[in-house]
Parts: sequence; structure tokens; C-alpha cells
Amino acid sequence: MTTQRQGKLPSSHNLNNSNHPRLLRTGHNADGLSVFLDDQAVEPFRPFGPQGSAFFNFDLRESVPVNNTQSANDIRAALSNNKIPRTPPGGVSFGVTEIAPNFSVPMHRTLSIDYAVVLSGEIICELDGGQEKAIAVGEFVIQQGTNHRWHNRRQEPCRILFVMVSAEPIVLSDGRVLDETVIQVKRE
Repeated sequence: MTTQRQGKLPSSHNLNNSNHPRLLRTGHNADGLSVFLDDQAVEPFRPFGPQGSAFFNFDLRESVPVNNTQSANDIRAALSNNKIPRTPPGGVSFGVTEIAPNFSVPMHRTLSIDYAVVLSGEIICELDGGQEKAIAVGEFVIQQGTNHRWHNRRQEPCRILFVMVSAEPIVLSDGRVLDETVIQVKRE
């Protein structure tokens, strides 16, 4: 058995500098044998500029159940749109968000259920009702379509891993629908 490491990525990655997370993708060859399809560093998308949040989008699928024979090139093409991660209706996405020190993400709601774990740093989740909770390394969040914002009040970046699964819109008992709220990004 041979172990290979492609590229020049260090064993521990600092997402806030020129080193980007390494993504390995597996699949099958024509004979059905398991193979590595991808071994690459993922480039960040920085919609708030170099001092704001960075998004490292690893995977985006248009529907569930997913097609495990979809080519790595097709998946990379779907991710190359340089947009803030949004899960397509009926789909799923996977990635890491890095929130810069002393930075706050605007209030927003996604039409998804978001499973998250803090990988490094600490983050404050603020809900639109004003409640706040601190979430530390190794702690988990399940965001169920709530209007929320993230605050990094620390001096180091906070990295959060997200799996976002499409969800139906929330309909209140009076019939009002809680729509997705989109983060407005300043264009330079």
C-alpha cells in the first residue's frame, strides 16, 4: 500500500494566509475501483475584502440524493461562481467559513438547515430577537432557518465547518412566510 501526499501543503493549515485547506475527493474508476479524484488546495472567496470573512467552498450538489458519479470538474465548475454559499433548493453544500478577528457578519437567513462545528477560535451567534450565545472550539450548532449574525470578538480568526441542507420555507401559524434574507456585499 502506497501513501502519497500531493502538493506542497503543510500538515497543519492556517486558513488566513496563503495556505488554503487541502481537499481530497474520492470516486471510482471505470472498473469500479475506489480512487482519489482530486487533491487540491481550495481558494477562498472573500466578498467582504481581505480583512473580512473568507469562504472555502468544498462541495455543492443540486439535489439529494446526490449523484456520486458526478465528475470533479463539474463540481468545481458549480463552485466557481464566487458567491456567498447558498444551498440550492433540494440541494446540499459543504465548506468552511473563516471569520476575521473583530468582524461581524450581517444578519441573514438561509433556506436551509445548517449543521456547524467551530474548528478554531470562538464565535458569537446573535439571533434577530437579540439573544446571543458564545460557541467555542468543538461545539456544535444546528441553525434551523433562523435570522442570525456572527460576531468574532476575539483577536484570532474563527473557523466554522458547515454542512447546509436545503429546507422548506418556515411558515408561521398566521401564514406569514419567513423568506431568505440575503447579505448585501459591497462591490469595490
